[in-house]
Amino acid sequence: MYEKLRTHVLPQLIPPNTKIMVAVSGGPDSMALSHILWRYVQEERRRGNSLVLTHVHHGVRKESDNEVDLVQTMAAKWEMPCIVHRFDSKRYAEAMGQSFQEAAREWRYARWREDMSKEGCDLLATAHHLGDQAETILYRLLRGSGTAGLAGIYPTKDSIIRPLLTFRKADILDYCAREDLPYALDHSNEEPVYIRNRIRLELLPELEKDYNPRLQEALGRMGELLRWDEEYLAQQVEVAWKQYHIRDSGGTIGLSRDVFTEPAAILSRLLRRAAMLVTQEPRGLGFTYVTKIMGSKGRSGWKQDLPGMTVKITDEGIWFSYSAVSLGQPSDKNINDQQILERAFPEINLDMGCWFSLPSSKLQIGLFEESKLASEDETFHKNETKVAVFSHDRLGQLPERLVCRTRRQGDKMWFQGIGHKPLKKIFQEENISIDVRNSLPLIAFGAEVLWIPGVRQSDLCQPDQNTKRVYCVLKRLV
Repeated sequence: MYEKLRTHVLPQLIPPNTKIMVAVSGGPDSMALSHILWRYVQEERRRGNSLVLTHVHHGVRKESDNEVDLVQTMAAKWEMPCIVHRFDSKRYAEAMGQSFQEAAREWRYARWREDMSKEGCDLLATAHHLGDQAETILYRLLRGSGTAGLAGIYPTKDSIIRPLLTFRKADILDYCAREDLPYALDHSNEEPVYIRNRIRLELLPELEKDYNPRLQEALGRMGELLRWDEEYLAQQVEVAWKQYHIRDSGGTIGLSRDVFTEPAAILSRLLRRAAMLVTQEPRGLGFTYVTKIMGSKGRSGWKQDLPGMTVKITDEGIWFSYSAVSLGQPSDKNINDQQILERAFPEINLDMGCWFSLPSSKLQIGLFEESKLASEDETFHKNETKVAVFSHDRLGQLPERLVCRTRRQGDKMWFQGIGHKPLKKIFQEENISIDVRNSLPLIAFGAEVLWIPGVRQSDLCQPDQNTKRVYCVLKRLV
C-alpha cells in the first residue's frame, strides 16, 4: 500500500515545496494517512514538503479527550505542528437547524480553511477511502443524481487531496497493524441512525453478499469512468460556451438560439451554467426547469419565470435575466412601505459597522453591534426601518459570512419546534405574490435565510439574555 502511494499516487497529488494540512480525527483512516504522509515527507526531503495536523474535538463523546491526547502525542513524536479545535457540535447543529453530521462537517471545513490560510498551507489531506467512495455513490444514486454526482468523490478538488480513495478499509487497518499505529474507534459510526451509516452498515454488505463481493471496487471504477466523462464534457462545454455566449451585462446572460442544436448532454450544462451566473446559485438549475427550457426547442416568443430569473427566447437568442419586479404592492402583507427595486440585485457581503446601498433603490442595510447602533438611531425614520436582532456569539460561529441577496432555489428558514421550511412555503403563508418574492432582500448564509425584512425572522441565531446582540437594519433614505 505505501509503496504504491509513494511511487504512483503522492507525487501526482502533491507538488514539490507544498505545505499540507492533514485532517486527523484519531481513527484508523486518518492515523494511517498521517503516518503515510509523514514517511513520505521524511523519505522525499528533496521535494521540500511539510505537514501541519488539525484535529476537531466535537464535545460529544467522553472518548474525545483521549483522542485529542492521541493526536497530540503522535504530532509531538513526529515533530509536527498540531492545531486542536473544540466546539459544542450538538448545540451548533441545533442552532443551525441541521443534522449533527451535516452541521459538524460544515463547521470542520470552515475551520480547516481558516487554518490553511493562517498556516500558509496549499493542500488539505483527508482520509476518505474506497468504502467512503462506494457509500457516496450509492447515496447519490438513491437520490437520482446525474453523472456529475455519480462520479463520486474526486481524488483532488478545490485544494483537497484524498490519497487513500482507492484503498479498502481492510488495507488501512492492515497498515495500522503492521506499523503498530494506535488509533481510536468512534462507535457512533456503527449506529444505523443516519442514512449514510445505514448504507455502509446494511445496504453495502447486503449487496456484496448477494450480488457482487467486489462491489466497492466496481463502484469506485464506475466513479472514475464517470469522472473521465465529466472532465471531457467540461472541456466541450467551455468550447461551446465561447461559441454560443453572446451577452453578459446588466444582469442578463444571452446565448445564441443555435445552442439548441447541441446534444442534450452539452445543452443542459450550458443552460445550467447561464442560470447559475444569473442567480449565483452554486447547485445550478434543477432538472425539472432544465428540461422545461429544453422542451421549448428554441422557439422564438417562449418565456418562463423561474426562481430568481426570467428566461425568454427571441429571434436573437435565449436570455436569462434577473426578474424586474417591485419590492411590494399595497395588497402585500407587511411590506407595503418598502421602496421599489427595479430589478433583483447581486449578493452583498455584510461587514460589521457599515451601511450598504441596495442597487436601484433608496434602501440601505447595515449590521451593527449594540454600542454602535445608538449613534445611528438619529438616521432612522419611523415605520420605514426594519430591524432584526441576532446573537453575536452565534453569528461568530457561522461557517460563512452574512450576505444580503434575493431568493435562490433551495432557500429555507428554520423555526423552533418545526424545523426547516422552504422559502416558497413562507411566502405562501404570508400571501406574498410571486413577482414580489423575486426582489425581496434576504439576509442569509449559504441557503440558510435568517431574515426577510418586514416578513419573518428565522429562529436561528436568536439572542438570549446573556449574549451580546447584533442588529441588522434595513432603512429607507430620505
